[in-house]
Amino acid sequence: MNVRDLLIALVGCAVKDEASDTCRFEKSLHREKAAALFKVSKKHDVAHLVAHALAEIGIELDGEVWNLFQKEKEQAQLRYEMIRGDISEICACFDGAGIDYIPLKGAVVREHYPEPWMRTSCDIDILVREDDLDTAIDSLVEKCGYKTDRKKTYHDVSLYSPFGMHLELHYNIKVNEPKYDKLLTRVWEFSKKGDGNCYLQLREFLMLHLISHGAYHFSHGGCGVKTVLDLWLLNKQVDFDKTVLMELLTQTELVKFYQALSTLGEYWFGGEVRADQTVLEMEKYILLGGVYGTAQQSAVTGQIKKGGKFKYFWSRIFMPYESLVILYPIIKKHKILTPFCQIARWFGALFKRKRISREVKRVAGTEREQIEKTKKLLNDLGL
Repeated sequence: MNVRDLLIALVGCAVKDEASDTCRFEKSLHREKAAALFKVSKKHDVAHLVAHALAEIGIELDGEVWNLFQKEKEQAQLRYEMIRGDISEICACFDGAGIDYIPLKGAVVREHYPEPWMRTSCDIDILVREDDLDTAIDSLVEKCGYKTDRKKTYHDVSLYSPFGMHLELHYNIKVNEPKYDKLLTRVWEFSKKGDGNCYLQLREFLMLHLISHGAYHFSHGGCGVKTVLDLWLLNKQVDFDKTVLMELLTQTELVKFYQALSTLGEYWFGGEVRADQTVLEMEKYILLGGVYGTAQQSAVTGQIKKGGKFKYFWSRIFMPYESLVILYPIIKKHKILTPFCQIARWFGALFKRKRISREVKRVAGTEREQIEKTKKLLNDLGL
């Protein structure tokens, strides 16, 4: 069993309730293979799941690599406890201030894992109404000691707890993709009241949000193993109306992507379906990347979306207004300042010369065959 097949098999064992078929696994892994397994599992942020499965199955590893895996598991468990405490504090703060909110992504999906610590996340995502954003920030800063520069991105403001935990306080859940955003802007319509001021997304809309988020990252370089795993668990455990979900996916042109992602999940973790060529290409694309793909894959998809190397470079030099306004929200009200913001961005780029040089080399070195292959995959997936 090669390293990537072993990764998927072990992740599957970690999240399945039924007993694992230990006969298909090697009793021990030599140091090089174990180190390669750690590297790829860390790249996809599932090393803690692999560590759990290795211990359950009883596979022997080199002591140093074993310690690396165990450290990842311990950190995942500790991080979950910290996140749980912070979420509880944030919810109490918003309930006390009368601010409506919706927990997002990992905070909801981890409920469908065998144990909640198994679903890691690098931050906390919570949505508030845009009109309540300033009040929500003030409450967290004044009552809970959060720190922030109040800088708004396309959909959130970053805050940090006294212990350094990162909170992405969303005021929308858009992903800067019009065909997805037209429905994602209606999140409050597709949510129901829970305890206090907490709202929960309807099951079908929760899945739409995760699928559209995954599709956005996939079409910009890759989406990682966890995206497939999340959807596989939701498909298995959530009692949703498939007709309603398919209608939402039809409106956002995500039916093909959802079907392929679901098939890949079943192929990896269920073992009850065969994968066609598109799904196998999707598998390669995801496994070659990490949590959010690779810089090289991002360079390839960027050229596809812009229509070639020249147009890609042109868009990077003269950033389109719809992208520039994310960096400089002031031009939303004062469009006349757009040229000055372009110039300010160029001056900022002077401090990122090495990164720009690497990007130029990646784009210049992209082969036509790679572009055509990726273009066909995105087309087959409806992206």
